[in-house]
Amino acid sequence: MTARATCGWVLAGWVAMLMGCGSPDPIASGEGVTPPAANARAVFDEARRELADAGRAPLRRGMEIDRDALHAALVDLRARHGVTLAEGYAASIEALPRGELPAAPQFSEVASFSLPDAAAARDVEAINWLFDEDVRHTVQRVVGTYLTLMMVEDVGMTTEQVGIWMAFLRAAKPELRRCGGQGSALSLCVDYGADVFVVDLVRQEPAWVATRLRWMQASAVRADDG
Repeated sequence: MTARATCGWVLAGWVAMLMGCGSPDPIASGEGVTPPAANARAVFDEARRELADAGRAPLRRGMEIDRDALHAALVDLRARHGVTLAEGYAASIEALPRGELPAAPQFSEVASFSLPDAAAARDVEAINWLFDEDVRHTVQRVVGTYLTLMMVEDVGMTTEQVGIWMAFLRAAKPELRRCGGQGSALSLCVDYGADVFVVDLVRQEPAWVATRLRWMQASAVRADDG
C-alpha cells in the first residue's frame, strides 16, 4: 500500500483525520491573539475537557468509541463556539505580514497536492480548524499531514530522504506570510528561502478550510540540482 493510499485509508475515517498523518512543528504561534480571542479559547477548552470526562460525555466503552456520538459532540462544539473562535482566527490571519506568491522565473513548482474534496473530508476540515489555536497551527497541521505524502508519491523521495528533509524543516525557522488570494480564497506561504510551501484555503463560514499544498523551489537551486 502506497503512502498516499495509506493516508487515504486513514482519511476515509473522518474522526481519524482529526489526528492527521504527521506533525512537524516548524511555525511559532501566538502572534495576533487578542484577549477576547484568548477568553473564547479558554471557554472552548473547558468544553473540550468535558469530552474527556466519561461521566459527562460517555463516548467510550473499553476500546470502542461511539462514532456517531463523537460526531454529534464535535458538531455541537462548532455550533456553540465556532463564531466566537472564528473572530480570533481571523485576527491571526490579519496579523500576518504580507508578501507575494513565489512565481516564475525565480521559482518553479516541485509538486502540488490537492486535499481530499469528498464531502466527509470537507466536513472534517470544517471542524478541524476549531482545534487550531490560530491560522499558524492550521498551516503547521496541513504541512505536517500532507508534505510527506507529496514527497513520496509526487517527488519520489525515499524514506531516508523524507526523514532528512523533515529534520531540516523542523530545525530551520521559516517565515509565515499572507501571500495571495482575495474574496473567498487565501494563500499562505511558509518561506524557507529557497523553498516555499504554499497552503491554499477557501472561505467556509465561519472560518477557512485548506484545499491544496504546493511546494515551490528557487529555480537556481533546481538548476544546480540538475
